[in-house]
Amino acid sequence: MTVRPADDLYMAVNGAWQAQTVIPPDKAQIGADSDLGDEIRAKLVRDLRAINAGTIATADQSLLAAARLFVLADDREARNRLGVAPIRTRVDYLMSLQDVGAWRAALPTLWREQYPLPLSTFVMADFHDATVNMLNVSGPDPILPDAAMYQETNADNDAMFAAWSQMARTLLAAVGITGRTADRYVDDALNFDRRAAALLPTNEEFAVDTNWDHPLSWQDFAEVTADTTLATALATVLPNQPVRINTPTPRYVAALDRLVTADNYGQWQHMAVIQELIDHSRYLSDELRQAAGAYQRYLSGQPQPTEWHKHAFAVANEYLAEPIGIYYGRTYFGAAAKRDITGLVRELIAQYEVQLQNNTWLSPSTRDQAIAKLKTMRIKMGYPDHAAPVYQHLHVDPDADLLGAMVRLEREETAYRWSTVGQPVDRSEWQMPGHLVNACYDPSMNDITFPAGILQPPFYALYWSRAAKLGGTGATIGHEISHSFDNNGAMFDEHGTMNNWWQEADKVAFDHIVDAVAQQFDGRHYEGVPVNGRLTVSENMADNAGMDVALAVLGPDASVAALREFFTAYARSWATKMRPERAKTVLRQDVHAPATLRVNVPVMNFSEWYRAYGAQPGDGEYLPPAQRVVIWDR
Repeated sequence: MTVRPADDLYMAVNGAWQAQTVIPPDKAQIGADSDLGDEIRAKLVRDLRAINAGTIATADQSLLAAARLFVLADDREARNRLGVAPIRTRVDYLMSLQDVGAWRAALPTLWREQYPLPLSTFVMADFHDATVNMLNVSGPDPILPDAAMYQETNADNDAMFAAWSQMARTLLAAVGITGRTADRYVDDALNFDRRAAALLPTNEEFAVDTNWDHPLSWQDFAEVTADTTLATALATVLPNQPVRINTPTPRYVAALDRLVTADNYGQWQHMAVIQELIDHSRYLSDELRQAAGAYQRYLSGQPQPTEWHKHAFAVANEYLAEPIGIYYGRTYFGAAAKRDITGLVRELIAQYEVQLQNNTWLSPSTRDQAIAKLKTMRIKMGYPDHAAPVYQHLHVDPDADLLGAMVRLEREETAYRWSTVGQPVDRSEWQMPGHLVNACYDPSMNDITFPAGILQPPFYALYWSRAAKLGGTGATIGHEISHSFDNNGAMFDEHGTMNNWWQEADKVAFDHIVDAVAQQFDGRHYEGVPVNGRLTVSENMADNAGMDVALAVLGPDASVAALREFFTAYARSWATKMRPERAKTVLRQDVHAPATLRVNVPVMNFSEWYRAYGAQPGDGEYLPPAQRVVIWDR
């Protein structure tokens, strides 16, 4: 039976693909992006081997390091021969810290050598001065996909805890911890996890950028962690002690001195041993890397571990992705395509400015601030001209075992990031490597990034018609531009600083639009699981506004044929198939709605959709005019 676009655009375009496509056993989902990613990976795996062998010559030391790391990760025989040996010293060290006093004394080493700790650090622009880097100190991820899930007890949660526990026991057994001792380790770890999860933000809370903003003076940080001495120890390994930090998990940080005490230290110690094994066993033998991924495969319904060469390529990308991406961009992405796509971006930005200038519900001052964001937005297309400075500090010893090489890279990368705290933000740095099939907007940088990886079919081709280009990638470019004005991006000014530049009446009107977009998605189902409209609202707003501006660039006089070409290209770019278990996990965690809804819901808001396919009341893809949402172009 043929599906009409007016009833279901996604299935009308992708139905045959959806029916015929089989998800490989080493994947949890497959789609237009993953198919393209597979093609890119195959090219780069071949080239990295050749670069390491010297048959492809390069003077780029970072690229040589990436090639060495890939070959090291890809050497299954060597990794299997070493087995669990590379991690024993690290596990033994954690087990030797028998009481909280010994742990406190060891904290500088634990910080420096990348051992598991109840806190982690990362560096990003200060929310209140985006020109300067700030140290962020945050709590762990809970075992369950969302901290909100701990608020109830049910069979799903129990099954997840059981799957995690089985993985932990398998890894513990590999280092000789079995029987009742292993049971105690697992029980203690689960108890620590439950106590921590009660203090961590939910995914819905984390989806709001302003909820990440909790600055704390270093003195206050040291005081709330005085018993654990975590801050004092961190100060000994930082190049300079910051005046302030930020913590996205304030309740958790404030409670650390209760989470790890002399009485309950065993819970943390046993969690640390298990976490060390989970974090680093993927760099050991094939058997152990499979064991370390068991829980994630359970959550995603993936029957088999990731195929070996794909795994090795992913390892090489953990710390050395940008040199690989620059090589890919220079080798496989043409200058003509870069000029063409950059021109399309500028058209979309110019059209966005027209929409804002003609907007009827923003006050002049708010509108002027929004336009200022557009005029100062940095465009990053294809790949960077040079690798970021951090890559000068990353090294791979070809004679090291893989775990040793990865711990060294972790240590070097962390030390470099720590050295940038309090220093100016490098706005030339890219958030994505050139070979990635993805795109992003960074509110703290006010930039959009489109790697070369995504700038090819089924998203874009130089030879495509204008309508196909705008549908396949123009709407996505508009999506990323729109993130500067979604419910999160709207809280940052043109410099990337968190700053309320909205007049109060404008913000009230905007919040009503946010509510309306959330309602369009809230409660819709995918694979039997309801969508959380609040969790996904920022991405849904960007889809709406991105499609609107792309249609505007296509023009009011576009023919029905051109409009159909636009919507077909848009739908084809979202072809996705995922396992039901993966869908359940994604809908709990991801700020993106499922691909079928990202196709079918936005189109119903635009008159061009009805002109293209004549959707009428009673059709699946019809929305009454009063329920349609157009964000800026009104």
